[in-house]
Amino acid sequence: MLSNLNKILAFVSVAISSLSFADLRQAEALMVKKDYMNAAPLFYQAYSLARSQMERARAELGLARTLEASGLNYSASKYFSLIARRGPTPTNPFFAESLDALGRINERVSLGRSHIVQLFQNEVDPSQVPGKARGFYFYYKGIEAFDRKQYDKAQEFLSRVTAGSVDYPKAQFHLGVVANLNGDSARAVGAFERAISEAKGANASFLKEQANLNLARVYYEKKDFRKSMRYYAEIPRRSDNWLQAMFESSWAFFIIQKFNNTLGNIHTLHSPFFENRFFPETYILQSITFLKLCRFTQVKKSLSEFRERYKGIFRSLSQTIESNQRDPAKFYSLVKNYQVGGKDGGDIAAILDSLSRTDTYRDANQTIGFADAESSKLSRAPGSWKSAGLIDELNDFLGKKKFAAANDSGRRMLNYARNSFSYLQDLSNQTRFINLDLQLGKVDKLRGELGVTQSNDRSLNFIGGLQELEVGQDLEYWPFEGEYWEDELGGYVYNLDSKCGPSESGKSK
Repeated sequence: MLSNLNKILAFVSVAISSLSFADLRQAEALMVKKDYMNAAPLFYQAYSLARSQMERARAELGLARTLEASGLNYSASKYFSLIARRGPTPTNPFFAESLDALGRINERVSLGRSHIVQLFQNEVDPSQVPGKARGFYFYYKGIEAFDRKQYDKAQEFLSRVTAGSVDYPKAQFHLGVVANLNGDSARAVGAFERAISEAKGANASFLKEQANLNLARVYYEKKDFRKSMRYYAEIPRRSDNWLQAMFESSWAFFIIQKFNNTLGNIHTLHSPFFENRFFPETYILQSITFLKLCRFTQVKKSLSEFRERYKGIFRSLSQTIESNQRDPAKFYSLVKNYQVGGKDGGDIAAILDSLSRTDTYRDANQTIGFADAESSKLSRAPGSWKSAGLIDELNDFLGKKKFAAANDSGRRMLNYARNSFSYLQDLSNQTRFINLDLQLGKVDKLRGELGVTQSNDRSLNFIGGLQELEVGQDLEYWPFEGEYWEDELGGYVYNLDSKCGPSESGKSK
């Protein structure tokens, strides 16, 4: 009896193996004819029923190729990734082709950080990485090391991304950041400039703006404020980065003791047009600028406005972080609902707005959008896809990919929210410190404690915003009191004189 059962099982096994091999041969023949829609379910059946390792590998690769050819890039990435993760071994002859394909797919539809990091968890001999995939491989290895603050290792990998790779400009940008962190400003400038000159494609403008911001910061640190302002001025007003440039350049104006320019920039940042933007430090800068001008009533007003604007945020933000910290995907949804649902964020609207402008939020949004579009395509696939079980498997993969993107993004944004909470606490402590010493009349002591090293070179003059005054050109002021004209945002300059007495000479003009 047992012997007969073993014979039956052996017969079934041979039959399944024969069926699997027949499906594989038929699928490969259909793929040669570019009949991808009918080839795919046959490849999937051969993949599911394969009895030998090589047969399964052939079916796996064929399925990945067919899905990519059908325009189902994320679905194809599932099977190319399975191959790539096994690494270059004698039993995995399709590693190089799969890694090459993943780099190609990533150029079309970003695979997402959470997906890519998993590809490179196992060490791979770089010589085994195919030429076209080398940029993709070394860039993401570098980014992984960068995120872990392993900057020497990041530099080693990023330096191996060669010119011509689609990842080269991004690699140069991160090399600029690493060089600046290591105190090598000359190398940082060169890397940022290469990132700008080589940036191409849909994300070129964003990368160029980020590189210009960092060039401005490098020259700010070097106290070359003319060049710093020049790079801040490269950020166009229509850009999402324009307000950041306005804010940072306000500190540069403060350093060179151009206090009326500082106050003019802050006037723009405080306009009703940007009521949900998160720049709380502007109130601290505004208060110490008025302090430099000995305008103590306005110092108190700035500090009061800070408390009024941000007093409701502390409890709400703390509660929001607490209620979402175990479910980062839920926190991602909270930011998304704010961004697409009318921007009603209550007390924490400024934080949600800031989060909705981060790379990590945009990347997750993009991944989820591509996954949804692919699910829609799958709904129109032939019935043979469903009967083979292929559609269910791919939809399950796409669902997990969406969740991973939302979860990873939510985790990163929760860290940002925690940092924002700590940042607000620090600023709040500064307001109490400023107010206390003002009340005690310790103005000179306070100036010393708040003192930022300032430049004695006051030769730089600016018309407004970041436009430098040219030789022979008159600097025009216009009176305004709490007015905001949209076409003049970024061009305001105050015309306040110092009220410091003779004993306080040298404080400001």
